[in-house]
Amino acid sequence: MLIASEAAHLFSTANGKFFAVSDSHMQMMRAANMGEKDAVFFFSYSGATRDMMETLQVARERGARIILITRFPKSPGGALAEVVLRCGANESPLQLGSVAAKLAQLFLLDVLFAEYCRRAPDGYEENRERIAAALADKHL
Repeated sequence: MLIASEAAHLFSTANGKFFAVSDSHMQMMRAANMGEKDAVFFFSYSGATRDMMETLQVARERGARIILITRFPKSPGGALAEVVLRCGANESPLQLGSVAAKLAQLFLLDVLFAEYCRRAPDGYEENRERIAAALADKHL
């Protein structure tokens, strides 16, 4: 969830349509209201959790695109996704989110954001300039 929050924060600086949803009930509610123009960007090291599978299934039924970032592309979640990005270091079940896995995901996130901005689908520069101006008074 830390990486998903960072992704929402980063992408929101270019387009206000990105947000992170941490609670599984809220994820299901959001998925139930998605449509064909929406996409789910889901981070799951294992790609095989019950909550993730339930959320992705509902999103898929609603026609939303699914992008999964996981260490295991052949996982159950990978079978539901249109795009699977393999990412993460090997870790044991006791590590519960190693720094190496998080760094790999952050690197992937940085590459994806750079490409998103390069393609500039919604004029990201203007959005970032407005945000910078709005936040300027918060700096000393």
